Amino acid sequence: MRPKVAVYARISFDDESTGLGVQRQEEDARMLCGRLGWDVAGVYRDNNLSAFRKGVRRPSWEDLLIDLAAGAVQGIAAYDLDRIARQPRDLERLIEIYDEHPGLVFATVTGEIDLSKPDGLLMARIMVSFASKSSSDTGRRVSRAKLQIAQMGKVAGGGYRPYGFEKDRRTIVEAEAANLRDIAERALRGQSMRSIARQFDAQGIPTPAGREHWSVASLTRILTSPRIAGLRGYKGTLLLGDNGHPVKAVWPAIINMDTWTALKELLTNPDHTPKKRIDRAYLLSGFLYCRCGAKMSGAMRKGRPEYRCNGCGNTHRLAAPIDEFVTGKVLNHLEAILADDDLAPIDEDDDLDQRIAEAEASLAALINEWTAGRISDQVFFTAQNRKEAVVLSLRRERGNKKRRQTSQASVGVRERWEQATLSERRAILSEVLQGVRVIAKWPTQPRSFDPSLYRLTFRTD
Repeated sequence: MRPKVAVYARISFDDESTGLGVQRQEEDARMLCGRLGWDVAGVYRDNNLSAFRKGVRRPSWEDLLIDLAAGAVQGIAAYDLDRIARQPRDLERLIEIYDEHPGLVFATVTGEIDLSKPDGLLMARIMVSFASKSSSDTGRRVSRAKLQIAQMGKVAGGGYRPYGFEKDRRTIVEAEAANLRDIAERALRGQSMRSIARQFDAQGIPTPAGREHWSVASLTRILTSPRIAGLRGYKGTLLLGDNGHPVKAVWPAIINMDTWTALKELLTNPDHTPKKRIDRAYLLSGFLYCRCGAKMSGAMRKGRPEYRCNGCGNTHRLAAPIDEFVTGKVLNHLEAILADDDLAPIDEDDDLDQRIAEAEASLAALINEWTAGRISDQVFFTAQNRKEAVVLSLRRERGNKKRRQTSQASVGVRERWEQATLSERRAILSEVLQGVRVIAKWPTQPRSFDPSLYRLTFRTD
């Protein structure tokens, strides 16, 4: 009786999705079945899918194993064993099925392997082990080549062009660069990414992919990318050279290093990244606390804005006089702080810059040791996480100083407040104001605004 077998075809890379590679494998496997007197019961194709990468699932391969175990097919024909498995674990799954179902057949165009015999199993395991090592070596060589390109500051990568650059990834698009400089300044002043994204949408500014909607994640990714500072990144992080300094790219910078560092620390620091929206329609939403302990939020009532309790619901106050009162108190507080500092700019911290340089050099030395193969992956990644945490902490400290310098620019406190958007004003409040306790009114008290019913608590950290 002629066995009914499955033809399996797979190719790792088919960028154009033509399927020509798997088609050639199928044709050769069908010819092999004809010579062996086997009938082809079905063809299982996994096009453009790796058999080496651990995170890749091959749907047709999984279907084939199920059908083979269920008896729907009585064997496999393929072009080569490495089309079926490039990881020992996949081969062992296949061997287990052949052990449980004697009589299954197996053949490849490139050579005969009998999975029902010990010698055939040994040869199959050796071949897959070599295939696995070959894939691993290729992956390491490719990674090393990409790292070398990055270390030279050269252009790499595919996909959509980076925002602010032409398709060659080197030439600046001036209009987009101006947008990036503007939103960088606004972000450092405290405007939220969500508010900026909405403004981009309203202005009809398209994304690099040509879409009309900007997300917070995409804006943050652009502003924190080393690319816009004329620096080279690698695997999502800033690449450091042998001297411990950032690798300069072959393309020009859109913003300077200090501004990018401050942005990076601001947008990646969980202490400064709001978990909820802060660009609300009312200045003090979330800052006011009712006597019941719940926060108060803004809302319209009879055509007038007011704050009402989110808890008991019994407390509600007109928004305008409270906004004016709290604003005055906050601006006085900020002016007092600047007066205490004598309005002096923050001194450059040479020791901090030196510590950052030393930490970056230590991290760079670790990367060089790993690249040269003198330390294992396990040791490298453990040490890398620790050293990167040190560098990140120091850069965050420098970024905080940069933001304080920005806030102490030539424009005065009140002038800056007048120029700020609602989102930026709320960001300023969040830096200095812990909360405002709203005291209950007695029934006999007049309805006019009473400042004694509002107690401000300023931050001390």
